[in-house]
Amino acid sequence: MSEQTSLNLLRLSDPKIKTLHITWFAFFLTFVVWFSHAPMLAFIKEILNVALTIPARIVIGILVDKFGPRNIYSFLLVSSSFLCFGFAFAETYEQLALFRFLLGFVGAGFVIGIRMVGEWFPAKQVGVAEGIYGGWGNFGSAAGAMTLPTLALLIGGDDGWRYALAITGVMSGLYGLFYYTQARNTPKGSTYFKPKNTLRRATPPKALLTLSLKNQVGWKSPA
Repeated sequence: MSEQTSLNLLRLSDPKIKTLHITWFAFFLTFVVWFSHAPMLAFIKEILNVALTIPARIVIGILVDKFGPRNIYSFLLVSSSFLCFGFAFAETYEQLALFRFLLGFVGAGFVIGIRMVGEWFPAKQVGVAEGIYGGWGNFGSAAGAMTLPTLALLIGGDDGWRYALAITGVMSGLYGLFYYTQARNTPKGSTYFKPKNTLRRATPPKALLTLSLKNQVGWKSPA
């Protein structure tokens, strides 16, 4: 394989390799948070986890075009941490349902990293880089399912599951701040191009609501 197409993933001194790693881990965390409700699957309908994701990805895509992936990924991770805390310490079913629904927004993180990785890697490498980004990021759901129930048991008590979920919120918030300090939208010397009048051409709110409702109707709660 030629130097132009091969990737040395251990060469962290290379800014694009560093960007790839910190970005796939950001995506990984979004999936950990998004699927962190594993201990509560018996009580939370799956619909609450996915209904917001499709319109959220449209909105996030618009914001990424306007403000750049660095700012939006950092914002998504930090804001998701507060939603995670809200879900972890909710006292009623209505509160649990609301915060679970809102956490569907974190599923939009995929869109941000695709733009970031695309900015940093040349055409001959971008496919491999985005495959690494997507693969490791998606593993976050499995990692959360494997570790959070065990963590809740180790913490113990009736509220062990709450503290386990809250820990994912802490991780998300801290990593959002880290990502903001370490990531850049483009390699040094490159320009981040923003489409003109992005928000004016954006999908109108009524269409976003329709997408969300259609997605909700298409999913049924588990038996």
